[in-house]
Amino acid sequence: MAAHTPFSHLPLTHPVQGGVPLASRTTWRIGGPARWLLAPASREELAMLLARWPDGLPRMILGGGINLLIADSGFPGAVLDLTRGMNRIYTVTESLTPAGETLLIHADAGTTTQALAHFVRRMGWSGAEFLAGIPGSVGGALRMNAGAYGGQMRDILVEADLLDPQGRAESRTPEALSMGYRHCALPAGWLFTGARFRLRRDDPEKIRERMRGFNQRRRLSQPLELPSAGSVFKNPPSGPKAWELLEQAGLRGVGRGDARISTKHCNFFVNHGQASAGEMRALIDLARATVEHHSGVVLEPEVQFAGWE
Repeated sequence: MAAHTPFSHLPLTHPVQGGVPLASRTTWRIGGPARWLLAPASREELAMLLARWPDGLPRMILGGGINLLIADSGFPGAVLDLTRGMNRIYTVTESLTPAGETLLIHADAGTTTQALAHFVRRMGWSGAEFLAGIPGSVGGALRMNAGAYGGQMRDILVEADLLDPQGRAESRTPEALSMGYRHCALPAGWLFTGARFRLRRDDPEKIRERMRGFNQRRRLSQPLELPSAGSVFKNPPSGPKAWELLEQAGLRGVGRGDARISTKHCNFFVNHGQASAGEMRALIDLARATVEHHSGVVLEPEVQFAGWE
């Protein structure tokens, strides 16, 4: 007999799982289990879950698991995994404008950023090349206005689809979301379910070459051979970048257990094998305090913390 869960009375496509390890679902490979894990099969099923969410039960959205540090004790509520059932990509319209051919394409929030980038590359549409080397999901990329090498989500986003905490649907433009550097003004409890992006026609081989160039630059400058969460801190609005501040403060290579600041890129904190969430959190706190003491700059984390008191 299936175990009773707070969602047993709901007609869900996929069964609710209990005590699911989350470390393997994050790019840091760190963190404890989820009390419950749900994988809604559609936007409608997700809306139903939100509308009937048990009072007081914490929830967390899990996409690609980047920029996320889950406590060693895990997450005490229910985790919504959108990557299993909400991962469609499809063409909305193609049109000819004075600037050339353009494509409006839809991607669900659970779609991986790499899948979106390579899907449109194969079709000969340009604009999403910067996503090819960014791990994670479309929903997470929208929430952080992810970007690299001169591109960001705001540049290609036409309109995003949302659900409020009660499961009511709404759509918003980049302007309405106040998307800026690693920022999106999404109200607390709201979540992305998908979005439409505008791209432009280009030669698939030229797109592929740009993507290869971006990936080569990443391999040369980032510690891709070890689990990390990408950039730990946002760059300050002015002055030196976060990695420069960390280096100037003498933090290159500093560690706590198997959690270490990369010697290749100071804003990448890597897991050398068995790092705990506690060690990584302590290293982040140490780095932040050291930079503030050294330069007076208070760095703002890009990392989200889940399951911490």
